[in-house]
Amino acid sequence: MKTISAKSNIKETAEIGQGIIDINRTNAITEDAFFTATFNQLSAKTDELFGKIKAGWIESELEDKDRARDLDVRAIFYEVEAKCVRRESEDQKKAEKLQLILNRYGLKITSASYTNESAQLRALIKDLKAPNLKEARQAVPDLDALIGNLESSQAAFDESAARHLANLSDREKSSSATVVARELRDIINGELCVYMEAMAKVNPDKYTGFADLMNILIEENNKKVRDRLAAIKKKKEETIND
Repeated sequence: MKTISAKSNIKETAEIGQGIIDINRTNAITEDAFFTATFNQLSAKTDELFGKIKAGWIESELEDKDRARDLDVRAIFYEVEAKCVRRESEDQKKAEKLQLILNRYGLKITSASYTNESAQLRALIKDLKAPNLKEARQAVPDLDALIGNLESSQAAFDESAARHLANLSDREKSSSATVVARELRDIINGELCVYMEAMAKVNPDKYTGFADLMNILIEENNKKVRDRLAAIKKKKEETIND
């Protein structure tokens, strides 16, 4: 019976766990207390690992949402500034009222911490949307739409930030993804693979189908690992030769 390569990464290990769960849907082994207990451990650990992976994705999503709102902030600053540097006119004078507000914040707010930036952007939006500045906003083409974009991107950031904080709280109470992946591999390699190999010999009619599919799944993973490592090695060699 093949075992999962120790060099499998977190994502590859999670996929193996899910693959074994899928095999059990079509080739279920019943009336086997040890298998059931081991499989339940595997299922729970796979769910936990995917949760860790999702948490990491949310952190990446938070960065994407921050970049989106930064883009909307710059659009507002650049549009108002473009209107202000034109020849003097009524619209140009109105735009300068908006520029005074923007100057109080500065584009440096996009480099502030997530929490600080959020607070400043909410204040900026409130200042720009003041009723007495309606005519000034109308003097800058699309400014109301740009402010609306910023409101939307800030709301999206707030939603991601809330999920991020919830995940941080959960992760402080649990093991890291690397540890969970190792635990999952130990369940599969040290318990399930050993057991399935023995039982496929003792009762082939009941266990061989499941064991064969597991073998195929694990071998495909190990080939993927070998290919990934070979690609990394090749890239390093090319870098050295350059």
